Amino acid sequence: MSKSFSRINAVLLSLLLCASLLPQNVAADETTTEHFAFGMEYDWSDMDTDFESMTGLPLDEILADVMQSADDAGIDLLILEELTGTSSMIIDQYEDGTTMLDYNGGTVEVTKHVTELTVRHGSVADMAIITEWSDARAGWDLTISGSAEGVFNVDAYYIEYRDADDLLYGHDLEMSMDADQSYGFGLQGSLQAQDGDKVMPLNIQMEMGVDYSVNSAESSVLYTEPSDIFQQLSALQGGEDLGWEVGNDEDEYVYWRDFDANDWTCEWNGEMYDCTTDDGWDYDWWYYCEYYSSFDTYYCTDDFDQNDDWANSLDWTHYYDETSPSMGDEAEPHQGGFSTSTGFNFELTGLPAEELGFPAGEWDVSASDSATDSGVFDDEEYLCEMGIELFEGTQMITTDGDQIEVMQAYTSPLPWGMTCHIANLFIHAFEGTDGAPTLADMVEDSTEEIFESLDNGGDEAYAEGDYLSLEMYISSQDQIDVYVSAWDLDYGDYEIDILLTNSDGITEGFDSLDFSDSYYWGNSYMSSDSWGEHCVTAELEDTNNNTIIETLEVCADVPQEMEPSQLLEDIVEGFSESTLDNVMENFGENLEYRLDGYEADFPYDDGDMFVLWDTNSNMVVGFQMVVTSDDSNMWYTLIGPESDSYGTAPAQLSVKYFSGQQAIVQEAEIEDDTTLSDLVDLTQHNDDIIEDALEEALAEYNDGEGETEGESTEETEEGLLPFVSPILTLAMIAIAGVVASLQSRKD
Repeated sequence: MSKSFSRINAVLLSLLLCASLLPQNVAADETTTEHFAFGMEYDWSDMDTDFESMTGLPLDEILADVMQSADDAGIDLLILEELTGTSSMIIDQYEDGTTMLDYNGGTVEVTKHVTELTVRHGSVADMAIITEWSDARAGWDLTISGSAEGVFNVDAYYIEYRDADDLLYGHDLEMSMDADQSYGFGLQGSLQAQDGDKVMPLNIQMEMGVDYSVNSAESSVLYTEPSDIFQQLSALQGGEDLGWEVGNDEDEYVYWRDFDANDWTCEWNGEMYDCTTDDGWDYDWWYYCEYYSSFDTYYCTDDFDQNDDWANSLDWTHYYDETSPSMGDEAEPHQGGFSTSTGFNFELTGLPAEELGFPAGEWDVSASDSATDSGVFDDEEYLCEMGIELFEGTQMITTDGDQIEVMQAYTSPLPWGMTCHIANLFIHAFEGTDGAPTLADMVEDSTEEIFESLDNGGDEAYAEGDYLSLEMYISSQDQIDVYVSAWDLDYGDYEIDILLTNSDGITEGFDSLDFSDSYYWGNSYMSSDSWGEHCVTAELEDTNNNTIIETLEVCADVPQEMEPSQLLEDIVEGFSESTLDNVMENFGENLEYRLDGYEADFPYDDGDMFVLWDTNSNMVVGFQMVVTSDDSNMWYTLIGPESDSYGTAPAQLSVKYFSGQQAIVQEAEIEDDTTLSDLVDLTQHNDDIIEDALEEALAEYNDGEGETEGESTEETEEGLLPFVSPILTLAMIAIAGVVASLQSRKD
């Protein structure tokens, strides 16, 4: 088993992507027989421990060294972060008796094969970076805070209808999804210059939230003819793969080549068609051929891939009637309905507009929108493409004390019909009814609104009359371009007077353009000493008769020019003359020295991820991540059920794997957990340290006081490390690495 380690996530990502499309759970009938369930749970507060287990890097110690390296360089730096939450997923499969299904004008007895998917995720994260530094020239006292909280819930109830011969007639799906994520960011404190005599306060706040819910969605799919896909799966052997398609792409171009049967003979050789001539020409790559006796011609194509059933293709007649070969199953119109709600909000305040010469609050922006939508659909198009790669060999896994013989495979952990049904239904719900705003529309519109609020660029305007046109393009106060043109005039002498006025009606520019002709095009370049709305008036005059032929006016906004305040200039000058370069170089050198003793120790060199396939029931009954190391030459189960082929991995992840009754119990426990307080144990979210540190830092800043007597930064750092984000830590290390390289670049 020498698979690339990058493939470890293949199946898990597939599972999560499927789950991200998912939906509303309907409780199973307690009288049904033999459930088979499996799934997993992860507690995000274990992520720092798992990171150390998988890398050998002690995050708490590394972050303490980052802060101590800053302290040794003269920078007070405190970094704190706390993450709490859980993620769970359970797939429950069972048969739920038989029913009579209306099908093609009659009824057929079918067995209901049910799959329930339950996904629950909730998390809360808080972060604080408190830092202070100064010399006689410049300095900062900054408190950065961040928060995020989110919920993602999916429930899906899927029924597959199969007859006694395992032919698939169709399936129904009910689903719901709730995705709600919010973020907050704050930057408070000050920048200073001239030994603290010049201080620029900062108080920047940002909030953003995205909420999208499929409150309910349901639809039904019936196949034009019963599908034999489960019969094909039953015949699948280890080492083989199988693909399944539903629906055809009508826009797909198919290339057919014709062979005159007087010169060519096309015959199936067991793998493909050989088309040969008596003089030795041989074309053997054709996977599909048809013979038309009326034309005495073979038509062949290789655009449909290879399939042994096409050995019979000479009896088919698809080229002549302009249709394609049967590539898979066909579905009747996809019918269903949905109800959704969508919300988006963004708010940003505190950007220092005044220090750049703009009114206070000029760059304070906010945008929000919300909508609900519901509708029904009857879609002719239902497309599906799925596949499986089944590996040779079997293993015995243990579930509820019993052993099940399974094979490893790459495929979706959900039934194929369910995977595609979810995707098709979710697309309908997300796109919504005609004209209804989607989440993508809201984000796009709000983003444009935000950028328009922040935009300080120019403007333009245009007007056209019977004989005259006028255009104004404003780039800045110093660049106002005016273009005029005149036409349909009697040949003679003319003058176009151009007048620029500001919002107070004061003239800021004038130009006069003379010409002798029946038409004219010209331009004038103007400027203004003010900003705001400006208007240009153009007057076309016949100078021979002293008559005004036509007058036009256009108005547009002249942008306010940035004018850095003296305070901002002092701050910039102070930092340019400060010792900050040397301080940052010292920080980088200190950090390089302290981190030199750390060395990553990955416990595994290779791994792979599989779903576990039960050939008796033709379904996935679990998943498995296996790993190995070069020095052990053995494979272990990192995530998955107990197996007779793999031992327990020596270095573990804090992932709880459930199967059988354990999974069913877990499903019942999380089914009603839908709110953030249900999904996150807020009593375990130890953000008191962060809140106290933020409160103290902001109080000291607001009161103008220094560090509390008897308390040093070093003492504050000790013991104040809750969860430490690996991403944040690695980012700090990367930044330090860049800083450390600055001196070498200069050299």
